[in-house]
Amino acid sequence: MNWQEKLTSQMALTEPVHYIVNDPDNLCFEPAIADLIEQAGAVLFSDTDPLALRLCFEEWLDSDECSALLIRVVDEQPSIPYDIEFSAKRVDFDISEVMPELDASVLRSLSPKDYGQLQSAVKSYGADKLNRNASLDFVLRHIYKIAPEIIQSETDLVRLLIRKHYLGIEMPLVFEERLIETLQVREQFSRWDFSRVVSDRTEFFAFLQQQWLLHLQRKVQRYEIKESSWPVDELVVPFDDQDIKVFVDNIFADGILQAVDFDGLGKDDWEWVGVIADDESRDLLRVRQLLNKLSNQFIVQDLPLPEGSEQWEEIALELGVLNSLSHTLKGTDSYALNAEIANLNTKVDDYFETWLQTNFGKLINTPIARFPKMLHKIPEWLSRKVSDGQKVCLLVMDGMGFQQWNYVKEHIIDIPDVRVEERGVFSWVPTITSIARQALFSGKQPRSFPDSWHTTAKEKALWHAFWEDKGLSKTEVAYAVALEKSKDIESFKDSFHSPKLKVAGFVINYIDKQMHGIEGGMPLLNVAVSKWLELWQFSSKIEVLLDSGFEVVITADHGNQEAIGQSWPNEGVKAETKGERVRLYKNTVEYSNDKADVLEWPAKKFGLPSDLYPLVSRGRHAFVQKGKQIVGHGGISLHEVVVPLAIVTREQHVKESQL
Repeated sequence: MNWQEKLTSQMALTEPVHYIVNDPDNLCFEPAIADLIEQAGAVLFSDTDPLALRLCFEEWLDSDECSALLIRVVDEQPSIPYDIEFSAKRVDFDISEVMPELDASVLRSLSPKDYGQLQSAVKSYGADKLNRNASLDFVLRHIYKIAPEIIQSETDLVRLLIRKHYLGIEMPLVFEERLIETLQVREQFSRWDFSRVVSDRTEFFAFLQQQWLLHLQRKVQRYEIKESSWPVDELVVPFDDQDIKVFVDNIFADGILQAVDFDGLGKDDWEWVGVIADDESRDLLRVRQLLNKLSNQFIVQDLPLPEGSEQWEEIALELGVLNSLSHTLKGTDSYALNAEIANLNTKVDDYFETWLQTNFGKLINTPIARFPKMLHKIPEWLSRKVSDGQKVCLLVMDGMGFQQWNYVKEHIIDIPDVRVEERGVFSWVPTITSIARQALFSGKQPRSFPDSWHTTAKEKALWHAFWEDKGLSKTEVAYAVALEKSKDIESFKDSFHSPKLKVAGFVINYIDKQMHGIEGGMPLLNVAVSKWLELWQFSSKIEVLLDSGFEVVITADHGNQEAIGQSWPNEGVKAETKGERVRLYKNTVEYSNDKADVLEWPAKKFGLPSDLYPLVSRGRHAFVQKGKQIVGHGGISLHEVVVPLAIVTREQHVKESQL
């Protein structure tokens, strides 16, 4: 019996018993434990809302299934209804009992997905009882594959930082602080401001962008040594080093670094990847690079397939860039390239949709580490910022996928002294506005609003209720929908003019409205969005928010997918909602088994009201006239489910050296 089985053996998971599980270390979300709970058919409730608990408990009591209900609590849990608490059995989960060799506070800083690997490392390397710093070092080495003692040169350091920030090695702050502490004592790194480049991905890539221009200047002997308090204006990044060069193509292709205007390179120099040529040549180069990278992963399969949500977020970003660029291709190669890209999208969706069905239930309850994994976790994440004194504006771009985000981002990065950190976050399934946006503004799972899942009319009340629970007054919270109607700057300012305001939630419907009326597919939608961003003065309005002291968090309720109508037979059971890529029923529906492109989504299992029975589209299927091409949403493709999450702030640092 392994340690996960030993922990769960305290409970009869297949019996109709309810447990209160004290789990301050998030062990319920450790992958093997989560699998054991799911395989037993047990229900895991992990929410602080007593009303949601009552609803879940009553549904569990009325269910014909005979498995356990696990009510997960932490030390500071709000009161549980008396009758539920009185009749429950109690269980304690404690990670320090599983790994007594390591410091308990260090263990509690980790994501539960790392516990299994860490336990294996403890067994393999026979760790004695370690103090806090030794425990931090052990985790850095065995979980994050970082051994600070071998970082001896600036080349070593830059390799580490590229690996950390580009490959997405996310770690809790306590481990970053320990890494910084061990690097700062090295004399050769005395000039480096590690608090900026280790902890802050955006800051590091801004530094790398500056270094790229210095590299080009050195390449053509225009580089002049400059004195600097830390190496911003001194070339320290060895771009010609093979371990670094291998990443550079993809970093430019992804749009993380921007090509610069520069002349003097030779015809065969590899640096053209980061130099502005004509738009057509530059876009074609980026398309080929991204297509090659993603094809190696999903078609040739030379690279491992994504296993975690963070990897799918990265794929969604890269594929969004690739797809948006593909619509601009011209010339004789464009047809063949677009055929390859279409095939790639099909493969990606096949893998993603299979992964999602296995992992969606775990995502719903995943605690917030540094960033939320799902939309309904965003308000709690924002509340941490507000508690720290930061004014926050949540800007929801209804229907925005990663293709459209590329155009939005272009308008933001031109704002002076702006920082953009782009990530991904998972929407709810089915990916429709009324379900996803209510979850986003309420901070709750859709099962908590069974009477309003079909409307957005209660969003404002749900948004205010969330913040009222956090101690904010009505005058400190703003909400506005259809903000695209505020065409001039002054009317836009009216939405957040109050000096008392601490948090704002705004919705822009433009993309979703265009999507449902567009003829000509995704290319025309992207063109319409690009033109609207210019006409609406999007960048100026974001700048006004920043000037007013807001941190702007941009996301979407759902994305979108190009699809082809396959028709749908007249239904014997009336659908409550007829979307282009979803049908929602009040009863289970019989449908042909050969409809591999349609899936009955397990609503009750996955956080929806128990009386909903969604049929969702896979791939490029649509419930519309056969052969009709649409851009829609409601299904479970990557482009609908994983949406952008961007944090836009003002640059706080003043450049520390003179040019």
